[in-house]
Amino acid sequence: MPARNTRRVRRRSTRRLRTRRPSMVTPRRERGRRSSMQFKNKSRERRHRTPSLTKKKDKIVTKHKLPKIFVINLRGDKDKWNKYKNNDKYVRYSACNGIEMSQANPYYDKLIIMWNAKDRKKKCTAGILNSHMSLIKKIVKGKIDQALVIEDDAIVDFKKLESLNLDKLPTDSIIYFGGTLHPPKTFNDKKWNVETVRKGLKKGINSINTTKYRVLGGHGYYFPKWERAQELLEIMEQKPKMRALDSEMVKLQRKGIIKYMYYPAISYLNLKDAKKGVHAAHFDDVRTMKYYGGS
Repeated sequence: MPARNTRRVRRRSTRRLRTRRPSMVTPRRERGRRSSMQFKNKSRERRHRTPSLTKKKDKIVTKHKLPKIFVINLRGDKDKWNKYKNNDKYVRYSACNGIEMSQANPYYDKLIIMWNAKDRKKKCTAGILNSHMSLIKKIVKGKIDQALVIEDDAIVDFKKLESLNLDKLPTDSIIYFGGTLHPPKTFNDKKWNVETVRKGLKKGINSINTTKYRVLGGHGYYFPKWERAQELLEIMEQKPKMRALDSEMVKLQRKGIIKYMYYPAISYLNLKDAKKGVHAAHFDDVRTMKYYGGS
């Protein structure tokens, strides 16, 4: 009798061990299957995650250093200066008052102008020429690199200018940052079309093609190095007679001394102010000044 009892006990104990074993220890195959299922579930969750939950990376805009921006402005013309006065990025340069200075202006007798131009217009144009030449002398004397010159009827697109790396621009020539496009030889060329010229321009630096157009206007010309201002000054000083500065600069375009323009314009005319100036008759509301509004 005692022997039978021990057998029963042993059988019961082995049964208990066999039933408990699967719950206590997970087989390797089962563990591998579970881990793969968990991985698949996670990947599905990532795929079906709504866009609102994903983090978008903000576009980083690099702001580059600005040039020194000189604005030629008559001391008495406060109305035109108002648009600059709250922005310390503009440096005011006192313009020559051609009317007040009259024939005492050294550029009055030196100036070549249309034969039928009235004396007032000649005095004003000579004053503008004096203002630009005096400022160029200041840039040379101060050895100021990266200088942009505009008149007080122009404004600067700072968003575009800050995105521009000045250190990567050409340094072997003056660069137009704004102006107007005109036929290469005469204003009366009826076959010439400004839209055709614009289509051939690329965004950024363009080499001026004097067989197709010329660039006029003091809406913004840029000296990458002060030596370029010195070259311009030396050329102008040797001339016994001079036209308006932008007309003289066209001659330098044709000679390959002024080589580049930036397109679309970084500095361009504020037409409201431009119509108040001596050249008001040349401007109308249909011109697209950001795209070098032409005739």
